[in-house]
Amino acid sequence: MLRFAPRYGIISPCLSRSIQGRHLRAVNDNAENWSGSWAQQDEALDTALRLFAAHGFSAAARARDAAVIAEHSGEAGRVEFWVEVCATLDRRMARDFMKRRQS
Repeated sequence: MLRFAPRYGIISPCLSRSIQGRHLRAVNDNAENWSGSWAQQDEALDTALRLFAAHGFSAAARARDAAVIAEHSGEAGRVEFWVEVCATLDRRMARDFMKRRQS
């Protein structure tokens, strides 16, 4: 754990200025791309994070492979789920997969 401790007797400018004109909470930059319910988004995000923890930078490819397996099994709902997980990790890979699937 890191702790900021300014030199004794000095008040740091970053501590003395009030927070004005700044966002007080984080803003998700891809929230408008989500179209499902919050429970579905949460499940896809949770799966994406677990895949990334297990497989690192190849997690998006693993999600795409799972979508291919679900496609060959005829499970349309699972294909959409795995494409959403893939899009969470790598939007371009998911977009290319969907283009290949439609053609």
